[in-house]
Amino acid sequence: MSEIRNVTVVGGGTMGHSLAQVFAQGEYNVWLHSRKGQTLTRARSLISANLKTLVELGLLEETQLGLILDRIRMTIAIEEAGKDADLVLEAIFEDEAAKEEVFKTLDRICPPGAILASNTSHIDIFKFVEDRRLGKVVITHWFAPPHIIPLVEIVRGPKTSQETVDTVNALLIKLGKKPVVISQFLPGFIANRLQSALRAEALFLLDNGYATPEDIDTVTKAGFGLRLPILGLVKRMDYAGLDLNQKTLRNDTYKFPPQRSRSESLDQMVALGRLGVKAGRGFYDYGGRSTEDLMKERDFKLIRLIAFLKEIGEI
Repeated sequence: MSEIRNVTVVGGGTMGHSLAQVFAQGEYNVWLHSRKGQTLTRARSLISANLKTLVELGLLEETQLGLILDRIRMTIAIEEAGKDADLVLEAIFEDEAAKEEVFKTLDRICPPGAILASNTSHIDIFKFVEDRRLGKVVITHWFAPPHIIPLVEIVRGPKTSQETVDTVNALLIKLGKKPVVISQFLPGFIANRLQSALRAEALFLLDNGYATPEDIDTVTKAGFGLRLPILGLVKRMDYAGLDLNQKTLRNDTYKFPPQRSRSESLDQMVALGRLGVKAGRGFYDYGGRSTEDLMKERDFKLIRLIAFLKEIGEI
């Protein structure tokens, strides 16, 4: 870990700008790369806004803002971003061909000892990375917004060295993150597989008119969701009793919703241009509030919740 000084983030969008911020706050030299200059301009604005939120919450001294921003250099030239990298984080959109092209470029321009990491949630990057690099390649799956959410899933490939896993794990802990190491590639890893199961059930309820979006979120937040930060999923089974869980599992009156590649509810929202927070309306109407304002409100609540959970020793 002591050898990592220079960090390169490829992709300046939703995840990329926040990842650059995480490492700049950790006092690393950061290159942030995007193919589009306007993406980088937007990224710097978002990072600045994120840092001001942390100042408002008393988590950052205002005098640190300039220092953190100065650690982040931005470029549309990937060669410039990667030539001196000790660690590279690929955070572009989820497209296999695009990621393969990025890793071919990184293999060509990065130092032989650089660790190459991908933020993918379901693409098996290990099958197209050059064989000589595989010992230094790993998936680090972060969660939005990365500068706030502690969890990072580390996924090792078939040839990822233990040294690489240990280095990345120690680095994330140093940055204040909560890493979990997954022994081999599995699409969705842990968190997204669990979230996908819940999303499928929520869309089933919506598509069939069993509940409104408000109903589902009330049940989630005021019911079982309250237990999740304290008990998780597996410990909750211990508290309920494993014999009861065994009996419940045998109950065949509940049927899981069938796996589908579309949802009538989602299709309707998208057709109406109700794309969520970024459009001001989705399943909910956000009353003309800006994306920045909504994100700031979310971040305030998340930061306060995380602080409490840390205080009581749950994360």
